[in-house]
Amino acid sequence: MVLPGRSRIFVLAVGVLLACPPADSGTASEPQTTSSTTAPTGGPTSTETGPTSGSTGAETTTAGPEAKRCQSQCDNDRDCRIGGGDLGFRCIDGLCLFPPCTSDAQCLAELSGWKTPCAGPGDCAAQEACVLVADAGRCALTPGTFACADFGLVELTLPPFAGGREVTVCGQAAATCEAGACQSPCAGDEACPPQTGHPFCDVPSGQCVCQIDQDCVDSNLPGYVQCIAGRCGCAVDSDCAGGQNVDTCYAGACGCAADSTCTMTVFDGAALSCQ
Repeated sequence: MVLPGRSRIFVLAVGVLLACPPADSGTASEPQTTSSTTAPTGGPTSTETGPTSGSTGAETTTAGPEAKRCQSQCDNDRDCRIGGGDLGFRCIDGLCLFPPCTSDAQCLAELSGWKTPCAGPGDCAAQEACVLVADAGRCALTPGTFACADFGLVELTLPPFAGGREVTVCGQAAATCEAGACQSPCAGDEACPPQTGHPFCDVPSGQCVCQIDQDCVDSNLPGYVQCIAGRCGCAVDSDCAGGQNVDTCYAGACGCAADSTCTMTVFDGAALSCQ
């Protein structure tokens, strides 16, 4: 499936900016990929609750510390396609999950947002190039309408999948596969887009972090109202309003309260269940 140019670039941009990992191969109530340059999480955030200027002090959370998620249940790999396209998710133990990585090249593609398979330029949007990575063709964003730095990415040169002179695309400066998980530690603030709510690089840990509540609020992301220990999170249930498949704040992370919360399916053949 090839999305119209502008639509796919928008999807790619959102995917790169909000790449928030299903940890340990992750569940995917939202299809995203792991990266150390975004807020490290076991869910949307990993924080402690506390007072915040973005929430009313009278309201309390209705849940304990263990967040429940809308899990995508499947019978086979085809259930885990999105809009008919294979973006790498597989049916593992009855859930649509992103399998553990096996190579650095695979992580470069995944953390850079190069998810659409291709065999030539015609399979990609006008603002993309079909490049060879991890022994396959992937559509990669090229600098032009957007600057690579807008997404915390850098300019890389790679060979086209069909052969020929190398092309310049936007990708992660560094990406490695460690113990089955893709990692891309930041080396400076330029790798941490403010749109993620974590605009500063903590160089020793290689993680993008927030410093004050306003960093989180300025992202305009549901559930991002306070900064605790470098992580953005919610304080009360109402902070999760506007998020997909979430309605309850669990110790700083937005999750679901019941199956009725899980209204927006992600995968073509996978029903959602709050677990």
